[in-house]
Amino acid sequence: MRARPLRQFQRSAAGVAAIEFAMIFPLLLVLLLAGGQVILYVDAARKVQRVATSVSEMLSQAAPGSSSATTATVNTTDLNFSYDAATVIFPYVLGDAARRNLTWRQAITVSMAGIAFTKLSSACDGADDKSTCYAATVKWTSTGTSSASYRPCLPQQVPVDNAAPYNRLNLPSSLYGPGFIIAVDVSFTFNPTFGDGLISPVTIIRSAFVQPRYATEIDFDTTNSDGIASICS
Repeated sequence: MRARPLRQFQRSAAGVAAIEFAMIFPLLLVLLLAGGQVILYVDAARKVQRVATSVSEMLSQAAPGSSSATTATVNTTDLNFSYDAATVIFPYVLGDAARRNLTWRQAITVSMAGIAFTKLSSACDGADDKSTCYAATVKWTSTGTSSASYRPCLPQQVPVDNAAPYNRLNLPSSLYGPGFIIAVDVSFTFNPTFGDGLISPVTIIRSAFVQPRYATEIDFDTTNSDGIASICS
């Protein structure tokens, strides 16, 4: 007599479990896919920073043409080679560009610039805050990288707090002092591969600043230039 109600209870319990699973499964699937997008974003941010660091280090290794010279040069070939290195360091950008029907250089921008610091007054010697004593002047800049994010020749760069958000007109104040730096700014817009209609694209911008290794300054040689960069007059 009891077997029939027991079997009915078992069937009812199984049915409830199936209904609960059907209700929860879509949520679990969304969470799983969303988690995958977060992982992709974090990895993209790391790779964008690596591109900026690697490109700046490559350019900083330019050496003077002779043992008596102190100024080195980079040319169109050097800048294009450094830009192309982005596809090796961050190959994800190739697939992203194809998915969005863009060239890969439209999907990621690598802006490069040479910046010289000039002392404003000898009275500044020994000052703790070097940004009040030096002016940062862009000597050359990569205007031809299909992006408006390059550092302009004018106005002069403005010193800001090291934690300030990116602005192509600003430089971290801790960089100021005698010398010269290579500045590289990399911009990549992360477009989710899932839920792109629900999740807005996120622009990732990372910068790197490096002093020349073997020279006091690195200039841009315009010989056979394809327009990737220009000298500031």
